[in-house]
Amino acid sequence: MCLLQYTAPVQGYLALEKSKYELKKVPTEHTEYTENTKKQGTFLGILALIFWSTSVAFSRSVTEHMGTLNTAFFNLLFSGVLLLGIQGLIYKKEFVLKLKRLPFAYFYKVGIFMVLYMVVFYAAVGGAASREAVIVVGIINYLWPGLTFLFSVPLLKHRARYGLLVIGIVIAFAGAAAALLEGNRLSVTDIRLTVKDNLAPYGLALLAAVSWGLYSNLARKFKTAEDIISVPLIFIISSGVVLVFMLFQGKLPELSLTGWEYLEFAYLVTFPTALAYLSWNRAMRDGNKILVTSISYLAPLASTLISGLYLHVNIGPGFWIAALMVLLGAVVCKKAHELHELTRKGNKYWWI
Repeated sequence: MCLLQYTAPVQGYLALEKSKYELKKVPTEHTEYTENTKKQGTFLGILALIFWSTSVAFSRSVTEHMGTLNTAFFNLLFSGVLLLGIQGLIYKKEFVLKLKRLPFAYFYKVGIFMVLYMVVFYAAVGGAASREAVIVVGIINYLWPGLTFLFSVPLLKHRARYGLLVIGIVIAFAGAAAALLEGNRLSVTDIRLTVKDNLAPYGLALLAAVSWGLYSNLARKFKTAEDIISVPLIFIISSGVVLVFMLFQGKLPELSLTGWEYLEFAYLVTFPTALAYLSWNRAMRDGNKILVTSISYLAPLASTLISGLYLHVNIGPGFWIAALMVLLGAVVCKKAHELHELTRKGNKYWWI
């Protein structure tokens, strides 16, 4: 998720102008391997997006059985351990070396925002007063793409057509506000009661969007070759933060599930949390980044659809309009950056 900003590396002119003789020396097997690797990476990226689109629905369902803090603790802990095991198998002897090379500063400059996201996301999903409110939480959470583009201006010194960037942010936030109107029939009293009952979850969902937007930019600013190793460690650290909250409340973690609930929890740990991050990293390394990141803008719609079906919530037109506005806002923010690059010279319309 944090790699949505990455673009394919620009290859030099000389690399593109290799002689026909040199090109003929490239084995056919190598070419096929490269193409297959790219297809596999692209497929894994799309798979990661599908997994993430199920995160809100399954997180809510599991928290209803286990409780918010229990779900957050065990999910993050088991996912972190699972990822450590998988990466240990992938990197083998290099794994320990990668851990040693990972700078400690990465955790308090970058990782802290991912920890914050993980903690407040589960608090928002589990704390929502109803399943309908969870849909709103999911839509608010998907404000992060637009906020990522916004934060890239001060953090990464990116340039944009600022008027268009502001328009994109306004559209996205208007979409989040539109989600509150669904089911309230524009009644001010109903809206006030809904917001009052879910003020903390909605605020936490917004904080999650802000923290992920910051993490996405800072991860790029302080990028290292070993940053993928940090993800399971951040998961485990996040579970430790949740444990502290539980201890302050006089509670201890308790894994108490039965039958189908175990399958739900196992899915949540394995796919939306652990394998999704691993698949996304592979996609950004080997896959078609432009295709995968373009598809990623459909995530608010996919998440809303899956959450509605799985949680048995009637997704009215208001929710669809809200999700589309959040999606449109992110696209406009992206265009604000792209159009600046295209028109930075001789642009008469500097105000947009």
